Amino acid sequence: MKLFIITGASKGLGASLLTQVTEDKHTAISISRTKGLSHPHHFHIRHDLSKTKTLSRKLDKVLSQLNLKKITEIILINNAALIGPIGDVENFEITEMETHLKVNLLTPMVLSGYIMARFNKTKCPITIVNITSGAAFHPIINWSQYCSSKSGLKMFTECLNLDYSKRKNFKAISFSPGVMDTHMQATIRNQSKKNFKNIDRFKQLKQKKELLSSDMVAERLYSLIKVQKNLKETHYDIRDL
Repeated sequence: MKLFIITGASKGLGASLLTQVTEDKHTAISISRTKGLSHPHHFHIRHDLSKTKTLSRKLDKVLSQLNLKKITEIILINNAALIGPIGDVENFEITEMETHLKVNLLTPMVLSGYIMARFNKTKCPITIVNITSGAAFHPIINWSQYCSSKSGLKMFTECLNLDYSKRKNFKAISFSPGVMDTHMQATIRNQSKKNFKNIDRFKQLKQKKELLSSDMVAERLYSLIKVQKNLKETHYDIRDL
């Protein structure tokens, strides 16, 4: 069986991916504060992803319920992310900056480390998918936290491929899903003009119905990662699929 571990799978892209995976009868472990999909092949870990110390213990507990000898492939999808704080850095609270960086960057690193420590010595193929953004490549006004964390996640992906270049059947990719019609976009549109000077553009995307469906993006990403040997690049963009 293929085992998918997906963070932030209670809504948006994560929820759409979870649906794709379970419909194909693969086993899925989701990690988020709320459960979302109920399915016999789905195991949910209720967890605040800004807290990393107890995460491995919770994963150990769920994995102990599975027959690990039957796992033919492991796919970790680090999807959960925060957009805020938005604005000028002088106005950010230290605690909100710490929470942002933990969810967007530290937790994906911790989960990647956990998977490699647990399964690196097996022959099982391992794929790590880090959901990044166009913001990882281009600075956006008032998004210093988000741009920095997503850029860091992309670089972490590149480093993983170097670190495990000699391991057979290992691949890490970063993936830019485009601008989707999700809760995060609603959060962006609810910002004040003072905090986010480019807010009008995002309101227009919604008004003109130019936001992508999370189901469509999930379908294309899932089709991409289903066969590891087809992953030739370390970064993919929805526009290229």
